[in-house]
Amino acid sequence: MMLIKIQIIVGLLSMGLLSITFELIRKKKLREEYAILWLFTGIAVLVFSLWPEFFLSQFFVRMTGIFYLSAVVLIAFFFLLLIVFHFSVVISNLTEENKNLAQRYGLLELEFKELRKRSLPSETDTHPPPRSGGAGMTSF
Repeated sequence: MMLIKIQIIVGLLSMGLLSITFELIRKKKLREEYAILWLFTGIAVLVFSLWPEFFLSQFFVRMTGIFYLSAVVLIAFFFLLLIVFHFSVVISNLTEENKNLAQRYGLLELEFKELRKRSLPSETDTHPPPRSGGAGMTSF
């Protein structure tokens, strides 16, 4: 009876993960390249929750030769470790790209200021020259 409750809870959680993933894709808050990983994880957990006896007693035993449930937890841990490693690589690439963009922005801003100084006349040139006593004007 306890196994059925756990199956239901895990199944509901995996369906929740899938629905959240689809919603984030729809709102364009999660890119498709990262969503594939989460969709695969949600589907795998859902399948494991629907048929745990098959995967725990037949599939994993044939694939790995491991008979204990703790070994399945170890496999899940390594899977999560791979996910973390993947995102660490992505974050490292984004950090490097962000640094390069900030440096390029700084150089472009400096170049823009220099071009602006050259193209605009200086402030002393912007004031009109004083008029010398012309028609209707008196100088003091």
